[in-house]
Amino acid sequence: MLLIADSGSTKIDWCLIDNANQRKYFHSIGLNPYNVSENTINNEIVANILPNIPANERMEMYFYGSGCSTIQKKTQMSNIFQHYLPNTEIHIEDDLLGAARATCGREKGVAAILGTGSNSCLYDGEKIIENLPSLGYVLCDEGAGTNIGKIVLRNYLRGQMPEHIHKQFAAENPGEEADFLNRLYMGEKPNFYLASFAKFAITRRDDAYCRRIIEEAFNNFFIMQVSQYSDYKQHPINVVGSVGYYAQDVFKEVAEQHGVKVGKVIQAPLEELINYHL
Repeated sequence: MLLIADSGSTKIDWCLIDNANQRKYFHSIGLNPYNVSENTINNEIVANILPNIPANERMEMYFYGSGCSTIQKKTQMSNIFQHYLPNTEIHIEDDLLGAARATCGREKGVAAILGTGSNSCLYDGEKIIENLPSLGYVLCDEGAGTNIGKIVLRNYLRGQMPEHIHKQFAAENPGEEADFLNRLYMGEKPNFYLASFAKFAITRRDDAYCRRIIEEAFNNFFIMQVSQYSDYKQHPINVVGSVGYYAQDVFKEVAEQHGVKVGKVIQAPLEELINYHL
């Protein structure tokens, strides 16, 4: 049996494939080890993962997770799952390798995650050979939802939007400056809060102003991330994530300006990971 997980910070998409190639899909909360406690991970496994898995079956599990890039975190997650699944061969990998395997398969290419956050790498068809640290939304996240949302909110609060866009934003997001800043600096998960404003620009990307915001973010992504990889123009760039998926027309235009060809663009990697492992 084969168990595959695509684990983001919010939720995990699971697929259990039995020996007759029958698939069972289920979901659980995200288990980023930087964001949730070990006790929470244990509770989630018991409550929502184990009930979906046959007891004592021999399995192979591939868990692709955000927050699982270091040996320390991979070991931590592996030890936790091994306790509950003693007959399972467990592979803990980070979500960027999952994105690369889902989009590039066994071909060399550049792989990127463009969702709430952003990350990228050069992949040789088997493993990641070059990767800049993503560094998160405070320092980086070029091209991500947090990046686009930050530009949108900043320009709104500074009165730097065209009048028609300013009115639309105010109608959808009522509140004073203090309301936004309190939520941003004192609320929970400020990265998700910032990323929520990206949708405003992406759904209006036919408007010249909103399109420029998205272009600015994607242009920074190519300058600060993609162009840092060896021979990056010689390989297609493949993308996973909602921001890249829904704004792929803009992404492809910016990529062309940087002399880069775009390969596969998908919203979520689970189905392609299943194909990869099968």
